[in-house]
Amino acid sequence: MHSKRVAVRRRFGWCVAAMALVLSGCTQGEAATHLRLGSWNLQHLAERNGDGCRPRTDADYALLRESAQRLDADIVALQEVENDRAVARIFDPAIYDIVVSERRVRGRSPCRGMPGQRLTALRTGFAVNRSRMAASGLRYRVLPAFEAIGLERRRWAVRILLEPSAGLSGGDRFEALELVSLHLKSGCAWGRLGGDDRVRKIRRAQCLELRRQRGILEAWIDDRARADAPFVLLGDFNRQLDQPEDDFWAAIDDGMICRWRTHDALGRRCIEGTEVRDGDADLTLANAGRPFPFPYNPRYPFAIDHFVFGGEAKDWVLHRSYAAIGYDTEPPPSDHHPIRVTLRLPGSISPPPKGRRH
Repeated sequence: MHSKRVAVRRRFGWCVAAMALVLSGCTQGEAATHLRLGSWNLQHLAERNGDGCRPRTDADYALLRESAQRLDADIVALQEVENDRAVARIFDPAIYDIVVSERRVRGRSPCRGMPGQRLTALRTGFAVNRSRMAASGLRYRVLPAFEAIGLERRRWAVRILLEPSAGLSGGDRFEALELVSLHLKSGCAWGRLGGDDRVRKIRRAQCLELRRQRGILEAWIDDRARADAPFVLLGDFNRQLDQPEDDFWAAIDDGMICRWRTHDALGRRCIEGTEVRDGDADLTLANAGRPFPFPYNPRYPFAIDHFVFGGEAKDWVLHRSYAAIGYDTEPPPSDHHPIRVTLRLPGSISPPPKGRRH
């Protein structure tokens, strides 16, 4: 299977976003619908002070809240959160709906090098700004969790479906957009995995697990492509997808769909002779090929947190809207930086009457 990098695409007539990129005026006076997406691994975000493998104080939670305000996203995909109460310490429930994985956690492992501290649950989820959804003419619903990606019932991915509400109009109005908050296996950010057409010998246990997740994810992507369903994968891939000739990216961004069967080593394996070209399986990676502004390792300066767009969603990305949010304190409040990107969704809503605030 071949790899093809697709640059984030620009459409003529797109407008510069205003009003926090929720509503903007276009050159012809039409109000466009914008959606600002964020993703943030909050590093062992616990419900209570002092808990978990990143014990925090009230001051630490305050720093996280300040970063959330600077992220300023309509919807934020979350990783490494204990529960909805932990998220509520950062994203005010009076403003945000909070969706967190229902995955159960059995036992609490000790934190390495931290006597007396126990690991809290590392779940995925979303924080959704209610008023911005309403102002954008959007609504959402929670879909069944993507359990298979978790392997052995760990790290389920959370899925929500965005749909236009009655206020969104226009002949090209989109029907639905699926968002998936995921958190893949750590410890294999770079290095060879081999293709998905044969089993390459790999010794590192973390890479063996990530390769299995790759096959499961590729089969999921093919299902969405086959159904012409636009989607965005948001979160901590724990993989530098835009490093040169990355095997993970080459496999999922191959522009092909096929029928899959389960496979012990590869997670899923394409059934020979079933491959068909499908443009919806040709993906877009936000900020592709550009070094991450806050690299975790200067020798490998690419991001491990990503936005991946499939189907029509790759045509909705606003050019150069990707941003990574820095921290002003040491140590930083999380070992991951929040990232954001903006979409211009098909369809429009009527401009608000003068004097009404959104």
